[in-house]
Amino acid sequence: MVTDNPFTLARASDFTDKQINSLWTDLGSAKIINTIIEPTSKVSKFILGGKGTGKTHLLRYYSYPVVRLRSQGESGVSILKKHKFLAIFLRATGVDATRFEASSNIPINWQQLFGVYLELKLAEGVLDALCDIRDTSTEEVFNDSNFLNEIKQSLFGDGIDNCQSIKDFRNWIILQRRNIDEAVNDAAFSGNLELKAPFSIGSLCLRISKAMQKWNRELENIPLIYLIDEIENFSSRQQQVVNTLIRYGESLATFRVTGRRYAVKTQATLADGEENREGAEFKTTYLDSILLSDEIRFPDFAKRFVIKRLISAGISPRSNVVGPNEAFDPSLCFEEVQSSNFYVDAISRLNLSVNEVSFRKSFENAFMNANGDNPEAAELCYKVINNLTLGLPIVIQKLNILVFMKKMKKGVQPLPLSETIRTDADNFISPTIKSTRNYYTNAYGHYASDLFAQVCREANSNRGVVYAGFDSFVKMASGNPRNLLIILSKAFEISTFRGIDFISGQSLPIEFQTEAVMEAARFMYESDTNFGKDSDTALASVSRLASILRTARFSMNIPEVSPLTFSFSDDDLTVSAKKILQDALNYSLIFEMNEGRPDRNSQKLNRKIQLNPLLAPKWSLPISRRGDLSLNRETLLSVFDLEGSNDFDRILNKLDMKWNGIPKPVAREVSTPQRSLF
Repeated sequence: MVTDNPFTLARASDFTDKQINSLWTDLGSAKIINTIIEPTSKVSKFILGGKGTGKTHLLRYYSYPVVRLRSQGESGVSILKKHKFLAIFLRATGVDATRFEASSNIPINWQQLFGVYLELKLAEGVLDALCDIRDTSTEEVFNDSNFLNEIKQSLFGDGIDNCQSIKDFRNWIILQRRNIDEAVNDAAFSGNLELKAPFSIGSLCLRISKAMQKWNRELENIPLIYLIDEIENFSSRQQQVVNTLIRYGESLATFRVTGRRYAVKTQATLADGEENREGAEFKTTYLDSILLSDEIRFPDFAKRFVIKRLISAGISPRSNVVGPNEAFDPSLCFEEVQSSNFYVDAISRLNLSVNEVSFRKSFENAFMNANGDNPEAAELCYKVINNLTLGLPIVIQKLNILVFMKKMKKGVQPLPLSETIRTDADNFISPTIKSTRNYYTNAYGHYASDLFAQVCREANSNRGVVYAGFDSFVKMASGNPRNLLIILSKAFEISTFRGIDFISGQSLPIEFQTEAVMEAARFMYESDTNFGKDSDTALASVSRLASILRTARFSMNIPEVSPLTFSFSDDDLTVSAKKILQDALNYSLIFEMNEGRPDRNSQKLNRKIQLNPLLAPKWSLPISRRGDLSLNRETLLSVFDLEGSNDFDRILNKLDMKWNGIPKPVAREVSTPQRSLF
């Protein structure tokens, strides 16, 4: 039995170059990934996506050191000719950008100093690659003099004239960087900073492209690409420097910049505040949307991703599919919830002790509140509830009550309505009768999983709502490989403790899968998004939102939509609410749907937001979305506005009454003789 967890969560920034290659999983075809990175495009790109979508892995996979590992034995020049680009990777945290924030004690242009340091780091990466290219391309001719003559035109400072070779120049670059490191560190104690910039912004990392072309003729048409990862770690003023390099880089070098979906703080440049324009100076690609697109087919990618993880960990997964030459299927490693036979088999398998008295009593209370507390109403309620529930599977009982509450309008007679619903239910579950009442079939398809969740929650079980099956894990991952790793890692830890080898042995039982999913949700909520006051406020708002969604899911009159997504008018948000909502988006607690939702009155496009499905088990919520709840201004502010949150409990109670009540007045069955006018 395997004891080392093959799904251990690790950051791509911590991988070795060898691991970057061994853990790389194709998205389906080379065309797809080239569409994302576009290595030969002359337009720079921002590649944005949530934490764990693979941004760092993507950039490093295309960087020269990793590309070289895939082409061992080949010369550096032949590698560039084959791939048709030279890409240099730099992680934003490697610059330690916070050192270059303005200080009142040291009156210098910190923005310019940051720009100089950034270019030195980028140029150092280029020189490392060029030195390797020269050392491995013994049959090529390299002209260091031409290279240095070109690059020296824009450089000045001590020692530059002494550089006679490309290696000398690399050492000069490193020395300049170290001088800045030492000076900035000393300034923290002395309060003085004396430095001379050896070039102006754009004169080094961009001009080095021209120098490369004069260094070796084979590099004349090789694009130079700078890969900058985690741009959110740069301040707004520091991002202006990057934007300026993008603007000046036309025909010299291009940039592929990755970050969280809302990482870009500004498009302004140092050119008198001019802004770069989408479609002109840069393009933007949203990685989350691509991973969830039909072209990618994330469920198929997830299976390849798991197999690659197992192989990389030294595990050779045997085929668990019956048939010759069949591939390993991760879905067969996990027991599924059997939804057939109206969940009767699943309820029996999970030993759910169903308490029918509880939800019958809730319906009776709602009915009596609508009809008045009197013997006639009580007798009518008894007949109605029996029609809706007696002798039926528990999920069908709940569905009948839900359908009744939705169809019970003013003027409708309760008893005939309950009889009609009972007939439709009997026809629906009968193996010999083909129902023609499509509304009932549609209702079952809409609400069955939510009603089964209610059964799980009401049963005498500490487990609560169950989550199981590889397909469910993929839905919870929501296009994010990291989220899938979190779930599988927790599942592996639990299975190892229980002595279950679900990879090559028996399927992991539903109970342990549910435990793993709950642990994954808890990890994200309590540990993975702990970034201080802003994240705490965002988590509190998401918790309030989840309370509304949970109230909707476990009500008798579940809303027509799956309680995972909500929509609202952006005009209803206060400044405070916008800040908290944006923080929740930044930390991937919630996702924004691109399509939005048209308002039914004004036809204005409202924003549509979904809770991160990885968090759903914390509140026993669904993991698939279907439609959305529309939140009015009062409810919206009670969730996302600090002042409005004082009204949250009152509003939640109001919603609870709405979703668990029968509309008033309900027409009575008993008839009274009409009195004379006089």
